[in-house]
Amino acid sequence: MADDTHQAAAFHDLTKYYSLSDAEPGDERIGIGDPAVRTAAIWQKDWDIKPFLYKVYETPPPIDLTRDLPDTGPPALEAIAATGAEDSHVVPDRALLGRLGLLTNGSLDRTWTTPDGRVHQYRTAGGTGAQYHLELYFVCTDLADLDAGVYHYSALDHSLRLLRAGDFRGALVEATGNEPSIAAAPVVMAMTSTFWRNAWRYRERAYRHAFWDAGTSLSHILAVAASAHVGTSLVFSYADAAVAELLGIDGRRESAVALVALGRTGTAPPPAPGFGPLDLPTRRLSPAEVTFHAITDMHLASTLRSVEEAAQWRSRRWHRPASLPTGELTELRPLPVDQLDPRPAEQIIFRRRSTRNYDTDVEIPFEAFSTLLQRSTRGVASDVLTPGAPLTDLYLIVNAVQGLAPGVYLHHPARNAVELVRAGTFREQATRIAANQKYAGDAHVNLYYLAHLPSILDRYGDRGYRLAQLEGALHAGKLHLGTHALGLGAVGSTSFDDEVIDFFSPHAAGKDYMFVTVFGKRRRKG
Repeated sequence: MADDTHQAAAFHDLTKYYSLSDAEPGDERIGIGDPAVRTAAIWQKDWDIKPFLYKVYETPPPIDLTRDLPDTGPPALEAIAATGAEDSHVVPDRALLGRLGLLTNGSLDRTWTTPDGRVHQYRTAGGTGAQYHLELYFVCTDLADLDAGVYHYSALDHSLRLLRAGDFRGALVEATGNEPSIAAAPVVMAMTSTFWRNAWRYRERAYRHAFWDAGTSLSHILAVAASAHVGTSLVFSYADAAVAELLGIDGRRESAVALVALGRTGTAPPPAPGFGPLDLPTRRLSPAEVTFHAITDMHLASTLRSVEEAAQWRSRRWHRPASLPTGELTELRPLPVDQLDPRPAEQIIFRRRSTRNYDTDVEIPFEAFSTLLQRSTRGVASDVLTPGAPLTDLYLIVNAVQGLAPGVYLHHPARNAVELVRAGTFREQATRIAANQKYAGDAHVNLYYLAHLPSILDRYGDRGYRLAQLEGALHAGKLHLGTHALGLGAVGSTSFDDEVIDFFSPHAAGKDYMFVTVFGKRRRKG
């Protein structure tokens, strides 16, 4: 990973969205890259090569997992707020691995039919355009009811497939340059993305989506683990090729996007057994693939090539200074713990939906607004992300919150407050910058996660681009789950990058758009 090239800045410009017309709201004609070229953002030109949305190992026998998920107890809003660093000595078991798989990447009974007549199942975590491209792998020691090994979670049939027998955690300790949380974990989860699955529809922007969707899915992982009282830590400093070799993936078409240390023990893992390439056939992904070279180039530019580089990169961990407010501050008033919805995370995750119809005739309570902001932005235990010092700034368009004047606000998590940046009613502008999606103007609150990319890339190099894209989606994923615990709803969206910055400027001048989600009170159909 070359620190001085900052290829991510060029990639970000290449994958910006802009409007192909000035049509009425609801027109979804979007361009990508240089507006002078006028290139349509959506590819999906050939339905005959639409990728299969599941990875299926054809020869290892399935290890059945239960779909019976007893409630674990803690309220969902408590689990969402957990960082993963809380004291815990619970060791994961086979049932927890199944719970994590089902509630993060599992298939639901709900289906949709594509124009080519194929029926697909929705999954428990959001995926851009329902182009589900994430996979889960578990590397574990001997558990109470599962032998040590490297396992793939099959979302198609809710099972595990054994890929390598034995305790290979030591290979991940080495790949991360002796990251302490990995060395202490009885189970390490690896999350991967198969880029073509998303690029078939979204072209080069699929690389952004890899980390958007990873952030959303990780919000589920962390909530489920917290509900089970299992400690967690997110790890992003690893030698990419070493992780890919262990998982038996190529590292380019499918690559790891995050590691999660699950649980803590006082015993370091033994050295990993020797291993070679996996010779396990998988179901064909697609009859043919289109290579979007910008994805390949960006991925290689953000790759860590050695364990030494991984350890050195981790030493760049940054406690980014909080910005000083210059406008009027309003202190948040979150609900006390005894007034939180008692339903656990399992129930909330199964209820998770994308809400696109909002009741513009009502305001949402300020306490609900405060609870969601406070509990979704506490941060997570990680090798490089610092709780309380996010890399992204959270700008809000407030349309209808009780006791809060409509306008643009900036969230100050360390001060438990929001700062008024510009007063006014901006429903029309909210619709426009969110790619003319009417639900953004109707929603009670729009949340824009913006980053000052130059400073992040100066600190972390091109790999910092992965962090900037993922962090906002992770916080938004936590907030999305929280809305369902408060009788509200949310949906992630997309936006015209430069128009977003123009709208939030001059305050946001020099920053870049990373992620957006909106939430509010649902309008019932009919």
